[in-house]
Amino acid sequence: MDSGIVFYIPGALLLVVAGLKLSSGTGLWRDSLVAPSNAILLVGSAVCVLSAPPTIRYVNDATGVANFSAPLVYAGMTALSASYLVLMIRWKGGPSRTQQRSARLVLGVYALVIAGIWVLFGLAEVPVERTQDLDTYYANTPYMREMIVLYMVAHTAATVALAVMSVSWLREVRGVTRAGLILLIVGLTFDAGYQIAKYTAMAARWNGMDWDFLSTNVSPPLVMLAGVTTAVGFAVPRVGPPAVDNLRAWRRYRLLKPLCAELQTLRAPTEGIIRWWDPPVVRLARQEIAIWDGVLACSPYLDDQVRTTAYAEAVASLAAAGTSGVRSPHQATVVAEAAMLAAARVRVSHDGSAEVPVRAGTLESISKPHLMVLLSRALSSSPIVAQARRQAAARMATSHD
Repeated sequence: MDSGIVFYIPGALLLVVAGLKLSSGTGLWRDSLVAPSNAILLVGSAVCVLSAPPTIRYVNDATGVANFSAPLVYAGMTALSASYLVLMIRWKGGPSRTQQRSARLVLGVYALVIAGIWVLFGLAEVPVERTQDLDTYYANTPYMREMIVLYMVAHTAATVALAVMSVSWLREVRGVTRAGLILLIVGLTFDAGYQIAKYTAMAARWNGMDWDFLSTNVSPPLVMLAGVTTAVGFAVPRVGPPAVDNLRAWRRYRLLKPLCAELQTLRAPTEGIIRWWDPPVVRLARQEIAIWDGVLACSPYLDDQVRTTAYAEAVASLAAAGTSGVRSPHQATVVAEAAMLAAARVRVSHDGSAEVPVRAGTLESISKPHLMVLLSRALSSSPIVAQARRQAAARMATSHD
């Protein structure tokens, strides 16, 4: 497998999630919860890409500085650790002033760590480019050794703080927040494995042993798993509810398609147009607007006599063990209203030339979400509705002869 794939794939996934979140509205960076989560996704994606050996070689060549990628990646990882801590502070809530003070403290400390990383790199002598084993290769090099240890200690401190906060908070929350915390703890477990591998490999070098495989082979997949899982854990409480809403909207949108198809030509062509890029919640809203407009156009031609006849047939079908698909008196009522609507739709299709029924009907099923779905299903599948539609068409044809 390409040495960069293990880094590029999670980087691309985090970037996609960040793009979806950023496209959901304006002013996202002013939200005290959304801004740190966006920073995690964007910085995490950048760190994944910058950590890939092909990117490391490209950055080193572009800058003309051997191992310039090292402080760049370490600074990115440190910024990511700070973003994790700030978001956790915002997540847990509390007095606004206390949150701001804690967040400023975290950002200040980690800004000093990032500055220290660059200063120590500038002082170090690291002429040989290392794309995969820099930590162990330079484990005994003055200043470079201190730079690596500074990054690792700052990263470990953030991991321990996050783990303590996550575990202590886990019993207090439910739903998507709890799911996010569980993912966060799983990610921190992977991260702990990454740190143990790194510390062990460097300690082996300090003692004259070569356990570099822990740093070059074991730690990269662990840190990538940790980064992605942790970022997703933080994103779930923000992305989860909208995702659930969209799934529910998509299911309802599909169930209402027969009803919308029955009425769609009764509205102006510019109204309620559904574009391919519209999310399900928008699709559903426009679909329901189109349905209500269609029902409004049909309302003068809703014939209560058609409903009465269809209801009698539905009840008779119920007595005959549901031979027409009717299973309950409640369903018989919906089927009867669907028949009335279908007949009214036929009348409207003749340019409104039909006479208004003497006994005007009302459509109760359209007022309740679950009944609207049953109405839609009856329009597409009930033989009683199909018969009412045929009879209405036959009457209209006779009246025009």
